[in-house]
Amino acid sequence: MHKLVIVDDEHFVRKGMLALIDWKSVDYRVVGEADNGEDALSLIIKEEPDVVFTDIRMPVFDGIELIKQVKQHAKHQPKFVLISGYDDFQYAQQAVRLGVVDFILKPVNKKEIEETLQKLSREIYEERMAIQTNQAFINHRLFQRVVLEGNQPTREEADVLLKDSETDLRYVLIDVRSRTANTAIDEQIQHAITHFIGADDLFIHPIEREGYGLILEQRYLPKNDNELTWFFDHFKAMIESAIQQSVFIYVGVRGEGLSGIQASYQSAQRLKKHRYIIENDAPILMTASKEQLLTENRELDASLFTELMEHVEENNPDKIKETVHQLKMAIQENYISVKHVQLFLYQMDQAIDQRFKKAMDKKVSTERSFLDELNDEHTLSELVEALMRFLTTRAKQLAALNKAKYNGEIYKVKRYIDRHFNENLTLKRLANQFYMNPVYLGQLFKKTYGVYFKDYLLQVRIEKAKEHLRQTDLKVYEVAEAVGFGSSDYFVTQFEKIVGNTPSKYRQKIVVNK
Repeated sequence: MHKLVIVDDEHFVRKGMLALIDWKSVDYRVVGEADNGEDALSLIIKEEPDVVFTDIRMPVFDGIELIKQVKQHAKHQPKFVLISGYDDFQYAQQAVRLGVVDFILKPVNKKEIEETLQKLSREIYEERMAIQTNQAFINHRLFQRVVLEGNQPTREEADVLLKDSETDLRYVLIDVRSRTANTAIDEQIQHAITHFIGADDLFIHPIEREGYGLILEQRYLPKNDNELTWFFDHFKAMIESAIQQSVFIYVGVRGEGLSGIQASYQSAQRLKKHRYIIENDAPILMTASKEQLLTENRELDASLFTELMEHVEENNPDKIKETVHQLKMAIQENYISVKHVQLFLYQMDQAIDQRFKKAMDKKVSTERSFLDELNDEHTLSELVEALMRFLTTRAKQLAALNKAKYNGEIYKVKRYIDRHFNENLTLKRLANQFYMNPVYLGQLFKKTYGVYFKDYLLQVRIEKAKEHLRQTDLKVYEVAEAVGFGSSDYFVTQFEKIVGNTPSKYRQKIVVNK
């Protein structure tokens, strides 16, 4: 909202103008009024208005002299609009030479004033944006040289960074999620920030490929730290409304003076690197407890990776969902960095890719990776949802590929059992032998042959044992070893259960029958 001062020696003119215009609707706020040039000069120096409406003929010194005095003494130069009851060409000439932007005759007209204000608003905005764009470039170089590289600033540079060199401050990192930062967004963000904070001299600087940095002195922040969350929620909403895009906000630890800028900046960067500590894109504020946890370099438990891969191979969507939820909790509770999460996802991607290659008997997989489908500007919730969709889809696709492949391969497994029954065969060993998941192999074997793997292996061994008992004179324990039993007692128990006789009685029966 622009600031405006009204100067006229006639009381009813000043009050009439105040009542005539809906100042808020035209984005102006009247910050003061004066009835003579001298008082007006003091008011303008104090309030630093953007626009001054002034009469020409007034006590002490007139409007023309007021403009001259303001140009000489005021740091901030407002735009002057002369209001007079005299159509005086001489005054108009002087006013033009002094840079007066408009000349309005009394009695004032509401429409004319509103049109003048709207025109001035556009001019003020364009001028501010030009200044801020240029200043943003200067600020970027200054921040890099002083804060990042640690060079000593000059007194003028220190004043640019902080108006009060001993004040408390917080560094704020603003990250545009779409990564489409451009000059228009630069201007919109700077305008939104200055409008929300209510100050034009804030230190704002662009950060290459990252967004924008802002140094907020304590005088612009709530006195009570408990109100900071509310403050930055509204700050974020204002920026997003201005640029029509979502942003991440990271608020560094409170620092003091120039030396505190670097510490606050570094803590904001740590929050950015650990943004998954919250699941949405709400502003993240650095606290003492967060800072302590962020110093620990933690990684995800490898068992989560193993479980996820097993559930994908088993095509178990419920278990996938459950384990992904556990992954989310582990990321938040252990303050896992974005970098470590991405490494976990990369390893998961590679593992799934390897399984697709095996299923397709190809050296190169044409399947898109998870990281290809997900950009870098997501929240933890968005990541989890995308990961669940990706894994359940890949599990289904992998199951279909395996089914097509292993339906032709399962007879090889059966043939291998028939030939190697006397070895120490387990489902896991067979799965490794044929590059299959053990659980899936067991399910497929049962579905194809109507019998579980262990039962089939037992049947084969018993049948081979019967052959030895009929055709050789091997002792019972030798028969047990020959068909793959590690224990002769276990062999006898299983033989009797299936055949109905012990091995010795079975042999005797065969001899008697002969």
